[in-house]
Amino acid sequence: MDHSPRLLGVTLSDAIRPRHFVVYLIAVFVSSGYAGALAILQPGLLAVMAIDQQAQAVLTGYLGALQELVFILLLGTFGTLSDRIGRRPVYMFGLLVTGLGFVLYPHATNIAQLALFRLVIAIGSAAMIGMMVTVVADYAAEQSRGHANGLQGLTATLGAFIPPLLAILPKVFAGQGFDELTAQKLTFASAGALGVAASVLVALGLAPKLTAATQRTAKASGNLFADMLAGLRAARDPQTALSYGAAFISRGDLAVTGAFISLWLIQYGTQQLGMSPSEAMFTLAVPRTLAVVVGALVGSILMGQIADRISRVAAVALASGLAAVVYGGVFMINDPTADWVMILLWAMGIAEISAFVSSQALVGQQAPAAQRGAVIGFFGVAGAVGILVGTSGGGLLFAHVSPSAPFVLFGLLNGVVCLWSLVLLRKPAMDGATPEGA
Repeated sequence: MDHSPRLLGVTLSDAIRPRHFVVYLIAVFVSSGYAGALAILQPGLLAVMAIDQQAQAVLTGYLGALQELVFILLLGTFGTLSDRIGRRPVYMFGLLVTGLGFVLYPHATNIAQLALFRLVIAIGSAAMIGMMVTVVADYAAEQSRGHANGLQGLTATLGAFIPPLLAILPKVFAGQGFDELTAQKLTFASAGALGVAASVLVALGLAPKLTAATQRTAKASGNLFADMLAGLRAARDPQTALSYGAAFISRGDLAVTGAFISLWLIQYGTQQLGMSPSEAMFTLAVPRTLAVVVGALVGSILMGQIADRISRVAAVALASGLAAVVYGGVFMINDPTADWVMILLWAMGIAEISAFVSSQALVGQQAPAAQRGAVIGFFGVAGAVGILVGTSGGGLLFAHVSPSAPFVLFGLLNGVVCLWSLVLLRKPAMDGATPEGA
C-alpha cells in the first residue's frame, strides 16, 4: 500500500509534506500575478511620466524585449544554481528582487532609469519563473506530474486576476487626495509588498533540504558554466528535445493571446464601431478575455488529469494538435465581436493552458534529478524565445499582414510540434518499447 503523502489528489515525492506544496502554490499565485502586472500597470505610469504616446508604444516593446533577453541569458543560470544550493534560496531571491524592482519602478525620472529598474525586475523574474517550474517537478511523484502541473496551471490562471486588482489602486489612492505620481508609487509599492511577503513565506514554508542528488551536484568539482551545458546536452534525448519545442510554442501561444486579443478588439471597436477606447475595452475586450481565462481554468484541470493517464508525449501531441486547430481557426475571423468568436476564445484558453501543462509534465518526467534545474532552466529559455517571437514577430505580422496573422503563425508551429510528437510516439512502437510515462 502506498503511504506517500497526498494533497488535492497529488502524490508527493519523498520528504515533501503537504504544507510544502501549499506554500509552493501560494508562491505560484504571486509569481503568475507578477508575470502580467507590468502589462497592465506600466501604461498608466508612462502616461504620468508625460512620455509621448507614440514613444510609449516603442518603449513598451523595447522594455519587454529587454526582459525576455534577460530570461534567455539567466534562466539556465538560475536553474543550474538551484541544483547546487537548492530551490528555496533561489525562489526567495527571485520574489524579493522582483518585489524590489516594482517598488523602484515608479521612481524612475527618465527612460534610462526605467530600463535599469526593468532590468532589476527581469533578473528577479528569471529566478522566480524558473523555480516556479522546477519546484513542481521536485515535489510531484512521477505518477502525479500531470495532476500537479494542472494544479499549478490552475493556480497560475487565478494569479492572473492580481494585475486587474492592482490596476484599481491608482484610482483609489488618487481618490484619497494623493497626486497621480504618488498614487502610482503607492500602487507599485503595494505590488512590491506581495513579493516581499511571498519571499518570507517561501523562506519559512518550502522544503528546507536538498535532495541527495542535488547535494551530490552541489559538491561536484565542475564549474557552473559546464553544469549549465547539461541543459543543452539533454536535448540529445528525443523526448527532452520535444519538451523544449513544446515550451517554445506553449509560451508563444500565451504571449500572442495576451498581447493581441485585446488590441484587436479595441482597434476594431474604435475604428469600425465608433467606440471610445475605454468603452471598447470594457464592452468588447474584457468579456472575451474572460472567455479565454475560463477556458484556461477548465483546460488546466482536464490536461492535468489526461497527462497522468496517457503518455506525456501523447499529451503534448493532443494539446499541440488542439492549439493548431484553434489558433489556425483565427484566420476565419472577419469580425472579432461575432458571437461564435467567444466559443473559439474559450477553446483557445483550453488549448493554451493544455500546451503549457503538458510541456511541463514532460520535461519534469525527463529531467534527471541531479540536473533538473539546468534542464528546466533551458526549457525556460526555449519558452522565453517563444515569447520573444510571439510578441516581436507577432507585432510585425499584426501591423503589416493582418490581426489574425500572429495566431495563424503559432497555429502552424503547434502543428509542427504535434507532428513531431506523433513521430516520437511511433518510434517506441517500432522498437517494441512503451512510451515513457504511459
